Amino acid sequence: MNMVLRIIAFSIVVALCLPVPGQADTYRWRDKEGKLHFGESVPAEYADRPYDVINNAGLVVKHVDPGEELEQKATKKEKVKKRAPLISAEERQRQADRYLLLQYQSEEDIHHEQEMEISQMAYDVRITKQSLESTRTAIASQIRDLADQQRAGQPISKEQQAKVDKLYRRLSSDRFKMAKLDERANDIRARFKLDLERFRYLTSEKKSASGQEAPAEQD
Repeated sequence: MNMVLRIIAFSIVVALCLPVPGQADTYRWRDKEGKLHFGESVPAEYADRPYDVINNAGLVVKHVDPGEELEQKATKKEKVKKRAPLISAEERQRQADRYLLLQYQSEEDIHHEQEMEISQMAYDVRITKQSLESTRTAIASQIRDLADQQRAGQPISKEQQAKVDKLYRRLSSDRFKMAKLDERANDIRARFKLDLERFRYLTSEKKSASGQEAPAEQD
């Protein structure tokens, strides 16, 4: 009989701890003066303060401390920042040096590769320059015609003005494309200049280590 009573008592306790369907949890928090409050939600002005979530049995099912969570996130972010790289900067440089020496056998190879990359841009440069010249010519022609029209006392229509505006937009676009192509060419030259300087350094070191005379640096 005692065993049956214990089972019944245990079932009642478990039932009281389980949330009742359709009923929301209760929130418990303290205001700035330390006074305890209960409600369906924590007011916005106290959202940064610790609070408890209480179930329908009056038991605390969750304790929330926003300040602690923010501190944990900051600590986690700091740990990620301090995490050591997969490979060191020295090893990364060694790998880059090995690849450079495998890729090029001489300084002439580097110069040749640079010219190849720049020459691949030649088509885009030619087309853009042609478009620039064509647009400039079209604008000059339109301006002359409109000036003659104005001198004759004829007003400029919206369609004519729209045509001129379109030509100027095209001119601006062509100039932007030309500037980007120049920038790209400069980036290529800068990259190959660094490759050339590193190649000279590595081959000079290699020859010095083998007892051969290092070659004089060229411009």
